[in-house]
Amino acid sequence: MSEKRARAPRWRAGLAGLLDVGLVGVVTWLSSRGRGGAAEAASRLRWLRLIPAEALREQLGTPGQRLLGLRTVDRRTGRRVALWRSLALTAVAAGGQQLARRVAPPTPSAEEERQRESYLYELRAIHQRHPAPSHERSAEIRALQERHGPAGSHLARSLAPALAAGLLTARLRRRLAPTVEILVRRRGDHRP
Repeated sequence: MSEKRARAPRWRAGLAGLLDVGLVGVVTWLSSRGRGGAAEAASRLRWLRLIPAEALREQLGTPGQRLLGLRTVDRRTGRRVALWRSLALTAVAAGGQQLARRVAPPTPSAEEERQRESYLYELRAIHQRHPAPSHERSAEIRALQERHGPAGSHLARSLAPALAAGLLTARLRRRLAPTVEILVRRRGDHRP
């Protein structure tokens, strides 16, 4: 990095991110005040999800970045990230999210929720009967799990695809477009 383009302090980049999140929150709040309430506002603001935040930050800069005099650049070149790199990363991230949604198990039905509640009720009863760890408690828990199946399997099945997609995207980002936040000199900023 040249002297002209000094690396931005982390606090400044964090504050820019907070300003951006606050701006989206204000837009959401203002749109929910209109007719229809929150449900109507959510459908009106569905377009916000279409804006890839990373690509916007790399190519144009966000309002928070512009306000605080920051710019996201390619760490290797010190210039704006190539457009094709930003678009490729956006496409991979969107594809990973879609794949995670398709692979994730469906929302549990009312019957599955009742079974889960029954499992938790029986597990609490076992712990009340046997407060200290013992062979009897272990045997009863094992029998309970054989009847109901292992606990937490639904959680792992729902989180694994999203976690894998996120890790793949992060790894690809480090290889394809490693970025850094820099301070941008403004027109009126003259240094000797």
